[in-house]
Amino acid sequence: MLVPMKKAILYALKEDRDSILLALQRDGNVMLIPAAEEKALPGAENVGNEVEKTHGAIKFMDMQVGKSSFLSSRTPVAYNKFLQNMPEAEGLAEQVATLEDKISSLRNEAITMLAQVEALEPWLRLDIPLEALGPTASSVYFAGYMPELAKDEFVNDIKDLTAETIILDEAPEGRAIVVFAYKSDGAEVKHFLKAHDFVDVVFPKRIGLAREIAVDLADAARMKESLADNLDEEAKKVAGRRDELQLYYDQLIAKQDRMAAGGLETQKTFFVQGWVRADKTDEVVRAVKEVTPAYDLNFVEPEEGEIPPTVMENGKLSRPYEFVTELYSRPKIGSLDPNFMMAPFHFIFFGMMLSDAGYGLVLTILLYIVLKLFKPQDSTGKLLTVIFFGGISTVIWGILFGGWFGLEWHPLLFAPMKEPLKMLALCFGLGALHLTTGMCMKMYLDVKRGQLWSAIFDELSWLILFAGLFLMALLPGEIGKYMAILGAATIILTGGREKKGIIAKFFGGLLSLYNISGYVSDLLSYSRLFALGLATGVIAMVINTVAQMLWETGPIGVLAAVVVLIGGHFFNIIINVLGSFVHSSRLQYIEFFGKFYEAGGRAFIPLAIRTKYVDVTK
Repeated sequence: MLVPMKKAILYALKEDRDSILLALQRDGNVMLIPAAEEKALPGAENVGNEVEKTHGAIKFMDMQVGKSSFLSSRTPVAYNKFLQNMPEAEGLAEQVATLEDKISSLRNEAITMLAQVEALEPWLRLDIPLEALGPTASSVYFAGYMPELAKDEFVNDIKDLTAETIILDEAPEGRAIVVFAYKSDGAEVKHFLKAHDFVDVVFPKRIGLAREIAVDLADAARMKESLADNLDEEAKKVAGRRDELQLYYDQLIAKQDRMAAGGLETQKTFFVQGWVRADKTDEVVRAVKEVTPAYDLNFVEPEEGEIPPTVMENGKLSRPYEFVTELYSRPKIGSLDPNFMMAPFHFIFFGMMLSDAGYGLVLTILLYIVLKLFKPQDSTGKLLTVIFFGGISTVIWGILFGGWFGLEWHPLLFAPMKEPLKMLALCFGLGALHLTTGMCMKMYLDVKRGQLWSAIFDELSWLILFAGLFLMALLPGEIGKYMAILGAATIILTGGREKKGIIAKFFGGLLSLYNISGYVSDLLSYSRLFALGLATGVIAMVINTVAQMLWETGPIGVLAAVVVLIGGHFFNIIINVLGSFVHSSRLQYIEFFGKFYEAGGRAFIPLAIRTKYVDVTK
């Protein structure tokens, strides 16, 4: 269900603000509403800078010792310890940031030097020190690269000029060349070189022959790499204290959240407002009261035009399916929470699409171990629980259909590949139940809003029509025909009731009846239950067939068959779990939600202790 919301309005003394915000954060029941002119508290910018520095330090540590698995459990930390200042961690963050800068600087310098060594390779045979390559009182020089294709033509043409040429080794840019000329002919030679696509080179500002400089640069690069390696070893040792930095980071994030929500203030007081669940108001009062008696706290209903955040409250079995709904959109406040009705259908459809009891057992056992050992939280925990439930459903449907790792064994219901018409009938029957459930939810929503006639004319009339068609197909007698006629007549007579004029109303009703094609299209979408279940079984059978063929070829074939069986079935599980989740969700989003769901809600994000690395025990 959707939880009713109220707005909390709090006035208190400015001197109590930090304590009150801390108490509200620990309580975790108030989503503060920032005012347009509200500013962050003094010091918030410094905390933000410290957050960035610490986050960078943790990332650097992760590079040194490996990142923690996203399923790894968080370290429990008592609330009182979480509030303690950590000056050592602050110094550690600074130390790590300095190490990272030094290592990065050394490696960049080494890369630059090695690039210079590579650039000097074409000039290693030059027997002139680089510092001597410069203009004199009577001469100029040009050093650079000439395209290899133009080298022969260049050598022939330059003979007509008063110049001396030294041709060296080839480089990616072309042939390395040095040209000396009288200063009086310098302009002419420069023009000549430009005409032959000559490109000047820039030498490093060093003294000596190119080959000597290259050796010096290579030695210096190795030295800097060695220094960087030594610092890396030091960083690995420091990375052993990563847990301290992670706790410090979570403390900073909590502090940053508090300082971002300071409210409006006068000289001695401050004011904040926020959204609170209607069933949590007493807890909010208790949290503030424990800090100070000097406050004024009121809870009021949302004003007209205000849109409170959406909070979904569901039981243990349907709560994980909130993840499926949130992937689509949160329900708008005042509408319906779909999860309690959507959950059983998602459970059923997932199992039908995977439909192999062996696969279901593997999936259920593995996810049970993951959920018990690692206890994933939030969205990850919900997603894994949805798939865990899907594994249980897969076991049930696999037993009913007799599917065990691609082998058929005593189906309790029927084998879909042998009796496809029965399977299609089952899919369409469940689809019809799914669609009518969505229509009933829309009818309930209309009645709840006082729109009784809309519930009767827009939903109940279609249900009567479908019930009549169903009875006509399955049962003898006239009752089905009369129900279908009653439903169709109601749709025709009322479908255009919002239009003006009798003729417009009549044709509007006829057009409304045409929507039956949309319902038929929706119903046909449930054939995907059969299609995906069939795909799972066929792929599993192919894997078994290939493995059997390999098994019969000898000892090496037996080993290959085992690899094919394990790898193939594992791949089939992964790819079809993904397909089952996506298509089960798609049936909810398009066919089910399309009948009643009103999206557009926003998340309820209260001021609370949100941690990434530790688990704060209150």
